[in-house]
Amino acid sequence: MINVNLFKCNSYDESDVRGAIDSIVSSFPVLKTIKKGSKVVIKANLVSAMNPDKCATTHPSLLKELTSYLLSKECSVVIGDSPGGPYNESYLKGIYKATRMADTDAKLNDNFNITKVSFNKAKVLKSFEYTSYLDDADVKINFCKLKTHGMMGLSASVKNLFGTIPGVIKPEYHYRFPNHNDFANMLIDINEYFKFDVNIVDAVYGMEGNGPTMGLPRKIGLLLASDNPYALDYICAKIINLNPLDINTINESLNRKLFDIDKIRLNDDIETYVIKDYKTIKNIHSIRFYDNRKGIFKIVSYFSNVIFSNKPKCKKNKCIGCQKCKNICPAGAITMVKGKPKIDRKKCIKCYCCQEFCPVGAMKVKTSLLMRIIKH
Repeated sequence: MINVNLFKCNSYDESDVRGAIDSIVSSFPVLKTIKKGSKVVIKANLVSAMNPDKCATTHPSLLKELTSYLLSKECSVVIGDSPGGPYNESYLKGIYKATRMADTDAKLNDNFNITKVSFNKAKVLKSFEYTSYLDDADVKINFCKLKTHGMMGLSASVKNLFGTIPGVIKPEYHYRFPNHNDFANMLIDINEYFKFDVNIVDAVYGMEGNGPTMGLPRKIGLLLASDNPYALDYICAKIINLNPLDINTINESLNRKLFDIDKIRLNDDIETYVIKDYKTIKNIHSIRFYDNRKGIFKIVSYFSNVIFSNKPKCKKNKCIGCQKCKNICPAGAITMVKGKPKIDRKKCIKCYCCQEFCPVGAMKVKTSLLMRIIKH
């Protein structure tokens, strides 16, 4: 059986947080019986220099409580991440400050070396580079945030480990894997390489709408945890009323037999927590039309995917002309015309980096009219 545990946590107040973290600790032997002197790395979601109240990042009150427990066991604790942008001390210092990581009492990663590795067991990511601070860990904890995501539909446990890739080279990975199934398998390969001991989801407040950075906070009132990140994401998708089979990472992990839906065991009734009106981003890339066919079927496939596909679109009345979307686009598909971004649809690989890192939320995920009609 695969255990996915749900723990009520109604707020980020100390009293609520302590009870939920205590329950998580008691549910995982690796945490409950952790040895004195163990080196623990917590990989948080610190996607951008944003105040925790925006609900784009792992909340510091949760990290503080978990760190407090680990320090009481005389462990050393390091919190780290590598969001988009330079992977260096000055840039990460600004991220740590904005996300209030100093509140956690943990050491904040200051090792900015990069490790190169070959991974022959991978499906697509046979070699890659990652943040070296992860090498110095006896126990690794993935502490993510539950959010909608323009490209993947869902940002939770599996997607969070993209933050093990140094931020400055993330655009290269988007360009190497423009197909969303390949990108999903790349994320899965990273998860399979590291095999974090515990995966925890901050869903006290999630993010809905224009996630993963410019959506709106939505109270869910939960922490979720499992040692299987794929089953954990499956349950997260259901809670925010997404069809799990519409999520590429979930589909591909099922194809790779990394979990079995029928073997998921919950400690509570999930129907109590499902939010029917959660504002999601429908991932239409799970809808394929004659993908492996030739001739007329291939033509039908091409035009069907053009008609039904989501795409990034700029709300020009909100755009401040900062050019961040242009500078971050891995495909070089964005140019500035009269101070506003113009997207070359032939070059666009629909990675949604422009949408994720737009500082004012001017970039949106646009769903076609036909797709909206089908989904509703």
